[in-house]
Amino acid sequence: MKRNVRRGFTLLELIIVLFVLALIAAIAAPRLSAALRNRTTQTGADQFIAAHNLARSTAVRYGRVAQFHIDPTTARYWVDVDTSGAGVGQRAIVWYTRDVSASGLTMSSNRTLVCFDSRGLASTTGTCQGGDLQVIFAMSGHADTVRTTTLGKVLR
Repeated sequence: MKRNVRRGFTLLELIIVLFVLALIAAIAAPRLSAALRNRTTQTGADQFIAAHNLARSTAVRYGRVAQFHIDPTTARYWVDVDTSGAGVGQRAIVWYTRDVSASGLTMSSNRTLVCFDSRGLASTTGTCQGGDLQVIFAMSGHADTVRTTTLGKVLR
C-alpha cells in the first residue's frame, strides 16, 4: 500500500510567508536606517575625540607643541608636531588625516587650529586658537556634538 505523500510547501504558503517578511522589513527599515545614521555620527565624534586626545598626549610625550588641524570645509582633521626638536618648523603628521566626508558626514567647527603645549594644555600662541572648541558631525538630520573646555578637556 503506497501513499502518495508530497512534502514541501504550497505556493499559497510561500506567498503568505514572503508577505509577512516584507511587512516586517517595511516596518523595521526606517528605524534601522535612523539607527545607522545615528551610529555614524557617534563614530565620527568618537574618532575626533581620539585625534584630540592624541594631539594632547603627543605634546606631553615629546615636550613640543602639537597642532590639531580642523578643516570643516573639506571635513578633515589631523595632528602634526615639530619633528626637528629645535622648533624650526619641520612638522610631520601624527596618525593620519581623517576625512569624515567619506562616510557621508558633514562637519562644522568654530576653530581650525588648536595647539597643545608640552603640558597638554591648549595654547593660543602664534596662530593657535583657543581650546574652547565645538565640532558638530551631522548626517541626514542626526547630529553629534563634541565640545572642549578652554584648557582642552573634552566634553560630550
